[in-house]
Order: sequence, then C-alpha cells, then structure tokens
Amino acid sequence: MGSRAGYSTLNGAFITLICLTGSLSYIAWVIPIDAGMAIMLWIGIVIAAQAFQETPKNHAPAVVMGLLPGIAAWGAFMAKSGIRAADYGGGPMPAFSDAMLARFQQADVWIQGAFALEQGFIMTAMILAALTVAIIERHFIKAALWSGSASLLSACGLMHSYQWTASDTALSLTPAWEWAMAYAIMALIFLSAKWLCVEADGY
Repeated sequence: MGSRAGYSTLNGAFITLICLTGSLSYIAWVIPIDAGMAIMLWIGIVIAAQAFQETPKNHAPAVVMGLLPGIAAWGAFMAKSGIRAADYGGGPMPAFSDAMLARFQQADVWIQGAFALEQGFIMTAMILAALTVAIIERHFIKAALWSGSASLLSACGLMHSYQWTASDTALSLTPAWEWAMAYAIMALIFLSAKWLCVEADGY
C-alpha cells in the first residue's frame, strides 16, 4: 500500500506503548472483537498473497516453508483449545501431560511436533524461509549458517522447547537437543554439499 520503514517503526512504538501501559483492555472495549478479527483476517490474506506475488517464482517453496511453523502453531492452539473445551483430564490425571501425547499417537496424530514448532515459531519461520532460499540459490554456506543458528537457538531453548503446565504448553528454555542435533546435522550436510552435489547443465 506504499508504506515504508516508518510504518513499521510506528507500529513497534504503538505496540510497545500498549504493552507498557496495559491499555489493551481499553482498546478491546472500544473496538468490538468482531471488527478487530475481520481486520486481522484481511491483513493476513493480503500479506500471504503478497508474499507469493512479490517474491521470485522459484522462491515460492521458501514462502511455503515460512508459513508452515505458523500453521503448526495454529493447529497446536486448536488442539489444546479442544482439549480444554472437552474438559479432558478432569480426574486425577492432568490433561496436559505425556499421557495425552500417547492418546494422540494412538489416533496416529503426532501432536508433539506441532507443540515443538509452536515454541518460537516466528524465528523458526524466518530461519526455514531463509534456509530454503539459500538452498534454491545453491548458496550452501549460507544454508549451513542458517542451520547453525537454528541449532544454537534450539540448544538455548528459544525454539522447539516446551513444558507442560496445568492447561497448556509453554516455552521451557531448556535445550531441545533433538532439534539442535538435527539442525547441526543439516549444517554439516550443507557444508559438505560442495563435494556431495554434482553440477548439471541448467541446475
């Protein structure tokens, strides 16, 4: 719509002001939730469409990769909301626990992946999108660096690490070693791509 860097700066300043003053409840009182959700939905549609329209055609897989963590986070949110709405775990066994994962697995739903992607999903989305672009452009050193950064963030517990609470999953800040190792292996593969990949005409 023609806006530039100042628009994002003003957005950041406004949201910071809301967070520091606790005035979100007043805004929610003035603006009906129906109107706010309609605006957010429209903005989401426009941004998603623009992501495909404004990027090179061969980068479309990177756009999709960037969307997947957000979709996973939404799926995890909906699953947890359904569990709370059904009042599952009303007995001595807490609803949100490893036992719940076992119930999902019996239904062939591996929900723990969505729970892990939910934590730090914005960082995951940016990294996966940039990583995919680097692979498409055959910049394997850049891809290795992005994979290494994801491994470091996972090892610090800032991505993919969650813990159970009474009625939710939350970021735990404990190392997500499985994810960190997976990203580290990816980085090693990209670093060795110079010797593993065979150049072909047109590729």
